[in-house]
Amino acid sequence: MKIFISWSGNDSKAIAEFLKKWIEQIIQAAEPWISVDIEKGKKWNSEISEKLENSKVGIFCVTKENLNSPWILFEAGAISKTED
Repeated sequence: MKIFISWSGNDSKAIAEFLKKWIEQIIQAAEPWISVDIEKGKKWNSEISEKLENSKVGIFCVTKENLNSPWILFEAGAISKTED
């Protein structure tokens, strides 16, 4: 099961990285992904779009600082369009 973990800002990023490691240890069938996993030199926009399209689950690390972050809102909208 592919899981997209969204973050924006330092606090949110720390939470996302913790969740990714925790999910990997708890649910062996899960494939959590966060944008820091993008390999250097890859086109980040297409990589994020692909992960959003292929993920069945989205976890959004929302804080009061990033509540209106354009990236959080974009990624939430994109993942809500999945058919499953």
